[in-house]
Amino acid sequence: MIKKYRISFLSIVFTILCWIPSSLSAQEKIKKENKWEPENKEMILLQSKDTIALIDLYLEYSNEDKNNGQYTDAYEHLWNAMVLADAAQIDSKQSIIHDELGVLYSIYGQEDEAIKHKNIALAFVKTSLNKTDDLNVRLGKAYFSLAVQYRKAKRFDQAMVYLDSCGMYGAQKYVNSKGNPYINTEKGTIYFLQNKLELAEKYLLKAKEDLENEKKHFTIIVYAVLGDLYVAKKTPSKAVYYYEKSLFDMELYKSHTDFKTDVLRKLATLYKDKNQVKVAYKYLESSTKIADSLFSIRSTNNSKMFEIKNKYQETIAEKNKEILSQELNLAKKNKIQIQLVFVLCLIFVVCVLFTLVFSHKAKVKRLQLEKQQVLIQEKHSKEKYELMSETKSKELTVSALQLIEKDKKIESLLGLIKEHSPDDYVKVKQQINSENKDLWQSFNLRFTEVNVDFYKRLRLQHDSLTPTDEKHCALIKLKFDSKEMARLLNISVSSVHISRHRIRKKMGLERGDDLSNYIASI
Repeated sequence: MIKKYRISFLSIVFTILCWIPSSLSAQEKIKKENKWEPENKEMILLQSKDTIALIDLYLEYSNEDKNNGQYTDAYEHLWNAMVLADAAQIDSKQSIIHDELGVLYSIYGQEDEAIKHKNIALAFVKTSLNKTDDLNVRLGKAYFSLAVQYRKAKRFDQAMVYLDSCGMYGAQKYVNSKGNPYINTEKGTIYFLQNKLELAEKYLLKAKEDLENEKKHFTIIVYAVLGDLYVAKKTPSKAVYYYEKSLFDMELYKSHTDFKTDVLRKLATLYKDKNQVKVAYKYLESSTKIADSLFSIRSTNNSKMFEIKNKYQETIAEKNKEILSQELNLAKKNKIQIQLVFVLCLIFVVCVLFTLVFSHKAKVKRLQLEKQQVLIQEKHSKEKYELMSETKSKELTVSALQLIEKDKKIESLLGLIKEHSPDDYVKVKQQINSENKDLWQSFNLRFTEVNVDFYKRLRLQHDSLTPTDEKHCALIKLKFDSKEMARLLNISVSSVHISRHRIRKKMGLERGDDLSNYIASI
């Protein structure tokens, strides 16, 4: 118990001391020295230990590398971000990182691994949501990203399911429109891959119209897929038109450059079929240069290298976690050393608190003992009262039985008086009845003393009972049969039966309910 209190108070002490203002952070110092240069961003953020800003920086670098085709560098930046986000347990950032990892794995043709990371990203989105988050947009993006991945894996049914899901969580401005252009693009792509060309064209043209109005870089993808569609529909002029628009928007927005090689190759093929050999050669040469510059990143060897690098990065991540943990522990130790002076000042307060706690504990224990003693006394008093009540009830019953026996003998004597002296019979009968009435009152008084609250509870539950009914109930509680009740009350047995029936009716008892047991329970 002492150890428990000691830990509790020390925790309070350290919490209080943590409020003491610290010196300026490394980031503020560097800003004051005008060293906030772009090339120094990573170093500055590492020194300032601004985890979220550093994660965002790595994500920015990764996105730039991905758009420039430098996938290995993009992958390394993502893993650097992953180490920080995992150590700090920032779910919102981990969802973005896993989504981007899924994109890179998809580029390498590892669709199952890509789907795994997209699912992890969705799980992190769900756990990181709170009242201030835009639930619709974040969930919609996560579902859409999974749908794209399933489409790339040629699992079209699952892709459609996730597209329907993200449709429910789309941006607010598309709720009352004919559809989200991004979802329409993806559906059009799926229908094209399923060779449903008319349906695909309908969705893609609608998406193109919406995206052109909004001037979104997603037009790059729509144009590329429309080019593929018109190749399939054997309309090469339209195909060339949309392929070239796709290339133009790639240069304009500097985005989705991973499509460039395929679009250039497809344009080369179309111009070759039109016998425009020079133009075809120009596009083919550009396509080949880009492919060569990327060192055939989608080859089997590079995929294996990606797997090896993944294991390497996982090992690095674990090491970085250990280093971060050690740094945190070292920082805590330094903080404790600085704060020891303040802890010593609080020792006296802690000692006083200990004294108060133990004093309070002793008082509580004493009160508990007193309470237990009171409970024991109450229990003994209750048992004594119950024993006395039981004894008095037995005495009362015996007394009543004696009265009944006496009444039997008096009736015999009355019979003899009636036979030999009819004139005296009426006078004696009246006198005996008067005495019986007094005996009942005496009996009722003794019954009330033994069963103090019986009549009170009886009236509370059944206020329609008459005083006569209450007499019957008292005798029923003492378990007298109908004949004995008739003798005590100086009435006929049939009158007792009628009275019992009347009481049952007033109490609302069913035919199967036992009157004696019910009254005994009151």
